[in-house]
Amino acid sequence: MSERDGFEDDLELGEDADAVTDDGDGLPDEVRAELEAVAALEADATSEAERALAEVQAELDAQRAATRSAVSRYREALLAAEPELPPDLVGGDTLEALDASVGVARETVARIRARLAATETPARGFPVGAPARGLPSRSALSSAEKIAVGLASAGARR
Repeated sequence: MSERDGFEDDLELGEDADAVTDDGDGLPDEVRAELEAVAALEADATSEAERALAEVQAELDAQRAATRSAVSRYREALLAAEPELPPDLVGGDTLEALDASVGVARETVARIRARLAATETPARGFPVGAPARGLPSRSALSSAEKIAVGLASAGARR
């Protein structure tokens, strides 16, 4: 008895021995077909998941764009409502960040106003504005112009 005969004796194939084909991997055709069907289902599920992921990603991108637009409009409205706020101090990508920067900008403006009020110069003894109107000065006129003005004013008196 050879080793091969002993091996065949140990291997009890039973009724399914006819179903085994010898095409390299030793799997029956039914098992191979079932594995191929499972692989096809996995491929379909993967492509379905990828499609769903792409849809969710597109929706997320649209929501991000809408949020950026809303934050930008909110910033513009805040700056229009409070023009004393410096635009470079008001910014942020979210409503919370924008509100925080507005708070910082308001505090900065209040500190600057307080400093200016503390260092303001005392009131002058005269009102600010144009001086009282008087006769025009003739010192800048040439001699010929002075004579013409004099003759014109003498003619107006008659």
